[in-house]
Amino acid sequence: MFLNLDTEILTVFEEHLKYERRYSPHTITAYISDLKEFAEHYQREMFTSDLSLVDAKIIKHWLMTLKSSGHSPVTINRKLSALRKFFKWCMIKGSIKRSPAESIKNVRKPARLPQFVPEEKMEDLLDNEPLFQDFDEGYRDQVMLELLYDTGIRETELINIKCGDVDRKNLNIIVTGKGNKTRMIPISKELLEKLKPLFGSLNDYLFRTKKGGKMYAKLVYRIVKKYLETTDSVTQNSPHTLRHSFATALLNNGADINAIKELLGHANLQATQIYTHTTYEQLSKIYKQAHPRA
Repeated sequence: MFLNLDTEILTVFEEHLKYERRYSPHTITAYISDLKEFAEHYQREMFTSDLSLVDAKIIKHWLMTLKSSGHSPVTINRKLSALRKFFKWCMIKGSIKRSPAESIKNVRKPARLPQFVPEEKMEDLLDNEPLFQDFDEGYRDQVMLELLYDTGIRETELINIKCGDVDRKNLNIIVTGKGNKTRMIPISKELLEKLKPLFGSLNDYLFRTKKGGKMYAKLVYRIVKKYLETTDSVTQNSPHTLRHSFATALLNNGADINAIKELLGHANLQATQIYTHTTYEQLSKIYKQAHPRA
């Protein structure tokens, strides 16, 4: 059966990712782009657009081409994941008998510990009132940073919080994470008081742009980056750095790792255990600096 990556097939596959798999718009856009890129490579190398003839060899060749072009293991693995999802979907639909990407393993990623801002520097940043008064949206930015650091929520989770998601009585916030899974995040009375000036109607988004619209990822990134750069603590000044800082602070102060897993919304404990390595690295550094015989 001839299998061509035409507009119709891409549209149906995109709907599958959106409505059946419930992937985020960002992931869907990336996967569709990856499939088009592979199809172009395949046609250029094999002089055919019939994807039913794709085998593991041509996929591995493409991955090697990506690697030699300087693509990171994370990017390469995402592109491989796009192929896996597509060919598995084609197999279920009966377009092919077996997925050529099934047996191909991910590119190994070099171990990289998450960066985090030390507790004392985060406290200094959040307490630096003049820093936030210099900007028109300073108060909103300050509370946004504090919420990210105090709860460890993801950037997309923060953007989608509505005023009605804040339970003022029980001191928690309902957030929607990956796979549309919801979880409750506890907040302090102090943080709730700081959130109150931002409240609107129940269906209003908690954090809004200067014009009153919904926040978007690039704006949140720019805001966080602007303020974290003042701490001179990390090279990755992103919202995810605050998530790492949250988890590391909890672990350093004796929190159970399973509780941290639930707060972060991790699907498995393995994703959370990387913070134990971060803490060990920090302890090792302190030991070497402080102990006379280290």
